[in-house]
Amino acid sequence: MTKKTIALLFIFSLLIVNLYAQNYERYRKLKDTTIISKHLGFEKKISILVPIEWQKGLKSSFPLTIVFDKQNQRSHNYIINTIDYLTSNELIPSSIIISIASEQRYRYVETQYKISDPNGLALENEKFIFEELIPLAEKEYKAAPFRLFIGHSRYGYFTTSLFNSRTKDLNAVIAMSPFFNQKNIDLTDSIGKLHPSSYHSKKYYRFGIGNDFPEDFIKMDSALRKRTPNPLLDIKASRFKEASHNVTPGLMISTALYEIFEEWSAIQAKYSSVKQTDLGIKTSLDQEISSNYGTKLNFSLGVLNGKGWHFYNEKQYDKAIEAWQILMASYPNFSEGYLYLLNAQIQLKLNHDQTVEDFKKSLASSEFYSEKAKKELMAELQEIIK
Repeated sequence: MTKKTIALLFIFSLLIVNLYAQNYERYRKLKDTTIISKHLGFEKKISILVPIEWQKGLKSSFPLTIVFDKQNQRSHNYIINTIDYLTSNELIPSSIIISIASEQRYRYVETQYKISDPNGLALENEKFIFEELIPLAEKEYKAAPFRLFIGHSRYGYFTTSLFNSRTKDLNAVIAMSPFFNQKNIDLTDSIGKLHPSSYHSKKYYRFGIGNDFPEDFIKMDSALRKRTPNPLLDIKASRFKEASHNVTPGLMISTALYEIFEEWSAIQAKYSSVKQTDLGIKTSLDQEISSNYGTKLNFSLGVLNGKGWHFYNEKQYDKAIEAWQILMASYPNFSEGYLYLLNAQIQLKLNHDQTVEDFKKSLASSEFYSEKAKKELMAELQEIIK
C-alpha cells in the first residue's frame, strides 16, 4: 500500500468519524437560525452548511448555493446529498449552502409579484435575498460572488424570474417543475429574449418539467429554439413526460449541477493530468475559471493533494514539494499537507525546520480535525522527524 493510499484512507476515516452524524462526507451543518426580514416583515428559517475545509479566518471563499423550500424534507435532503456526493467526487467545487424554509401561509405571496396579485411580496422577497441574505453570507461565511439558486414549483417560477431580472447578480439557476405564466407575466417571452451582451461571464439556466406543466415546457422550449445563440447564455431543458411534480427534483438535480460545473471540472482535470508536469500552469487555469464563471473557484482539496502524491510516488520529490505548497496556499488548515511536504523534503535532505513550525501552527488553529485526530497527527510528526 502506497503512502498516498494510506493518507487518503486516513482522510476518509477522519471525515466519517467527524461527519457521520450529518450523513455528509464533505459538509457540516454550521447552524440553524432565523432571520427577521425587514423587507418581508416576517421570519425566515434558514440552515447553513459549510464545506469541511471552511473555517473563520481563512482567506478562501466559496461559491454560494441557495436552496429554497427547505421544509420539503424529502426533495431538500436529496438535493443536499447530491451536492455532497458530487463534491466528494471532485465534480463540483465546495460551496456555502444556505437552505431557506417557507411557511405554507407565506409561500404563495412571497413568490408572487404585485403585477399578478396586489398582495404579492416577490419583490420584497427578492430584496430579502439580495440585500439581506447574500450580504450576510459574504460577510459571515466567506461566500464568493458566484451564486447558484435552486427552486422547485413556485420557487422554480420565482428563481426563473430572478434569472431574468437579476441576470447580473446571478450565475446559475436550476428550476424544477417551474411554471412560466402568471397574470400579466410571461417568463417564456422574457427568457427567450434574454441577451446579456454586456456580461463577461457565462450564465447558466436549467429547467425540467414532468407531467405537471407540459404546455409551459413546449412553449419555453420553442421560444429558446428560436432565439439567437449567445455564448454567454447556457440554457438547457429537460422533459420527464411520466414524472410527477414531486419527482422532478430527484431526476434533474445531479445532471444540472454537473453541467453547470462541467467546465470547472474540465479545467481542473488539465492540472491533475499525469501528463501535466508544469505546475506553473495553475495560474492560467485559474484565469480560465474566472473568465468562465466570473470569479475564482478553487480547485478541490483532493485534486491538489493528489497531484502531490503523484509526483511523490514517481520519486519527483521537488515537484511533490511544489504541488503541496500550492495545496497549502489554498487550504492552510489541511495540516497534514505539511507532513507530506516534510516527507518529500527529507527525501531530498533539505532543511525542514520551517515546515515543522508551519505544521504545528496550522494544526493548533485548524478546525478540520478532531482533538483525537490532532494527537494522532502530532504522533505522526514525531515518527517522521525522530
